[in-house]
Amino acid sequence: MDWLLGLLAPSPSRQELLPVIGALAETLLPAEPDRAAAAKNKGDTDLANFHNISGKQQSDQMQEVIDRIDRNLTPESKKELYLVLTLLTWRIGCLLLCGASVLVGSFPFVAPFAELPLTQREIVLQSWATSSIASFRKAFTALKGLIMAVVLTSLDDTHTNPLWPAMGYPGPSTVDPAKVNRKTVDAHKALQAALLPLGKARQQGSSPAQLRDMAAAKGLLVQDVLRPEGNELEEEAGAGLVVKCDAVVVGSGAGAGPCAAQLAAAGLRVVILEKGDFTPNHELSLHEGDALGSMYEKDGLLATEDGNIFLWAGATVGGGTRVNWCVSFRTPEHVRKEWAGEHDLPVFASDTYSHAMDAVCQRLGVSEDYQHGKQAQKMTDGMNLLGLKTANMPRNCVSHDCGHCCFGCPTGDKQDMTTTFLADATRNSAKVVTGIYADRVITAAVSPDSLSHGHVSHDLTNGVSSQDGHADLDSNSNHAAHAEHARAQQAEGVVAYVGTGTDRIKCVFKAPIVVSSAGSINSPALLLRSGITVNGNVGKHLHLHPAAVAPSIFSEKEYGKINMWEGPMMTAYSPDAPDWEGSGYGPMVSTPPVHPGLFAAGAPWLTGPAYKDTLAHYSNTAVPCTYVRDKGEGRVTIDKQGYPRVHYQISPFDQKSLFKGLEIDIRAMAAAGAESVSNGGCSPDDTLYLMGDPQEDRPRVNKFINKLHETKYEPYRRAHLSMHQMGSCRMGSSPQNSVTDSQGHCWDVAGLYVADASCFPTASGVNPMITTESIAYMVGQGMAGKYRHLAGKRRGPVDIKYEEGKQ
Repeated sequence: MDWLLGLLAPSPSRQELLPVIGALAETLLPAEPDRAAAAKNKGDTDLANFHNISGKQQSDQMQEVIDRIDRNLTPESKKELYLVLTLLTWRIGCLLLCGASVLVGSFPFVAPFAELPLTQREIVLQSWATSSIASFRKAFTALKGLIMAVVLTSLDDTHTNPLWPAMGYPGPSTVDPAKVNRKTVDAHKALQAALLPLGKARQQGSSPAQLRDMAAAKGLLVQDVLRPEGNELEEEAGAGLVVKCDAVVVGSGAGAGPCAAQLAAAGLRVVILEKGDFTPNHELSLHEGDALGSMYEKDGLLATEDGNIFLWAGATVGGGTRVNWCVSFRTPEHVRKEWAGEHDLPVFASDTYSHAMDAVCQRLGVSEDYQHGKQAQKMTDGMNLLGLKTANMPRNCVSHDCGHCCFGCPTGDKQDMTTTFLADATRNSAKVVTGIYADRVITAAVSPDSLSHGHVSHDLTNGVSSQDGHADLDSNSNHAAHAEHARAQQAEGVVAYVGTGTDRIKCVFKAPIVVSSAGSINSPALLLRSGITVNGNVGKHLHLHPAAVAPSIFSEKEYGKINMWEGPMMTAYSPDAPDWEGSGYGPMVSTPPVHPGLFAAGAPWLTGPAYKDTLAHYSNTAVPCTYVRDKGEGRVTIDKQGYPRVHYQISPFDQKSLFKGLEIDIRAMAAAGAESVSNGGCSPDDTLYLMGDPQEDRPRVNKFINKLHETKYEPYRRAHLSMHQMGSCRMGSSPQNSVTDSQGHCWDVAGLYVADASCFPTASGVNPMITTESIAYMVGQGMAGKYRHLAGKRRGPVDIKYEEGKQ
């Protein structure tokens, strides 16, 4: 295709693509002067302004679209999108992509996209959105999501968005510093005292010598790179900073916190590496665009390779716990039994694991004592009318009254890692290095003599080798099998970098213990960059809990505003829906807060005016979400630059589960009195307008649902999101089918552990935070007992007990 483009015309510059992006934005969200005038005559100035605005009015927003493409998309995805945009700038390219819709009445009879009348552009986008050709649907979904997310999250000089007033969205409110949770303030003081922001320092021009001084000032054991000690590693060559410690933990989220807290409490010197930054609660913007740019992977645009599922993952100190929706389910009993039996991991059926869950839930103050917000109450009412059981979701928030916690908690009432386990670790002298990218694990071959006696861990701090004696986590564990497994490699530390490009500085952290807690996308990538594959199992068995939504509009006159961003987030669910008593594989339905950018990116688009109506009804819209415990699996690989690539397609079984969840969402919203319900698609047949009479509506809803189930699943027909990534470095009973043993210890490398959701043997079927933290707590507890000899006189307590609600 590149040679064809070269023959047709030179590729346009990024600036030359701005008119095309502006034309797309205007088509998606057109100005409507007549409706604006009508609203003004009725005295509704907010709605008049709303209808006067088109998507292309702000040129800096169109530039931001290009910046996000360049900053976040894979090379292949960039190439695809820029090819589409480039073709739209040419007449012949437009004809190829748009067909007869681009014909005009005068010579040369074909116009580039930006010069077409609005009505013709709308016909083009309609044809793409509902096309039988997947590539057209993919292009529409990507461009519409990118452009509308930018338009709806951009802020003007008054720090608001001109579309929000008519949508009823006030944006975040200011929190009185006096109302910030005092325990959180104290926890963050401890955390900030332990922070070493090397990334920001390098951005500000700090030299390697200055970085070494900063690290030494924080109490790290910094090696003089100019006068090596004679036992330096090969990897130290060219390093600007070399630090010696007992344990390096990569990541700072749900897996890193409990594990690091256990190791630090045992007296080990622990260094936590986090590529993101830390923002104290009182400095959080709480604006969607700001939060996505600073606290999420790839500005929230990380996606599967085929672009069908967007992947939301935290990329900040605290990881996903800082930006999740507070849901705190324990590992369900049927999942524990499955992992213990089918995957030969009896520890999950043990008291040891129960104790870990108890400790985690106590530390996080998990409770179900709250009142539903209006959106969740609608869901509860509807499910009750359908005869489904309903229950409150357990949550780790002590106030339950803010819908902005997906952008960080301004009051500190959400008990994320920064207020709990990470703070605990830093109180026991752990250090947190931020703005640093962990590139690979340093490994060395184990000597033949050591192999003949079992796996060996080598202490780089004091030169002592110790026999690898596991803490006996459970009398029923497959410990004996683990003890017989000889690891041919041993961990010796981590190579990391601060800065980018030619300005980056190599840093080496020497340690006999390395814990990968970088999440289910980045943990396998770290291992793969290190040449660690464990019989090809690293990166395999990825699960995503693929999700879809069913936007439903209610009468504001009859029910008032829904305001889904207000009140507790994600509180209502039905234990009947996921089939826990049967197969254990089914849909989970819930009600997340969906802020304007995500709403606009995922909302169905039929025409520009219809889409504007959807946005105008935002404040009286409920967005029930369904995600499935997926049986299907994907895989994480790395590209030539070592960056992760996520390969995943929704399996036929999971497609049916997803449609079953959408059916429950739609029936519940219809029963609760919605004026319209949608299955999330962009065809007119994907939305049902209700009469308000249950007797009349019931057969119409049944027909609507039947058609959904009869429809063949096709990607890009509706928006899909994954908020939970699991299983890509899974635990198991053998190196033939897993990456780690039941204690999180990598089968191939002594001293290398994995403690995050990538350890899951299967999808959990519920929000994975508590399961992740409980596994990490258990893994950390075993490690603390095993490696306590490294601490010497610094040794502290190994078993940490917490009183409920205490910090």
